Amino acid sequence: MKRKFLLWVVVMLMSGIFAIPKTAFTRDERKYNGSQLQGRWYMNGDPNKPTEINADRRGLEARNENGHTSRLEVDRKGNIRALDWHGIRGDLRGNRIQWDNGTTWTRRPSDRGRR
Repeated sequence: MKRKFLLWVVVMLMSGIFAIPKTAFTRDERKYNGSQLQGRWYMNGDPNKPTEINADRRGLEARNENGHTSRLEVDRKGNIRALDWHGIRGDLRGNRIQWDNGTTWTRRPSDRGRR
């Protein structure tokens, strides 16, 4: 009787462990294929400083608020590197790209500064 109960407890514990979703143990590992990045962005949310990311046959290309372009590398975790802008790195966070130089690109312009 005691042995059966112990076996039952072990089985229940193991089935419970295997039932825990993988996301409980790992960081979000969605794959970023670049389509999430394509389109219009705004530097620091400023509606007068539009930027954009487009895809061409070579990959992704970013155009900053001054019209300068850079090829982009994106890993599967959403880490971005602008190869032609001295390798500056960016971190994709939802509808924002936080760049290492202190700027942020947002999907929508900010309402601040509008009148």
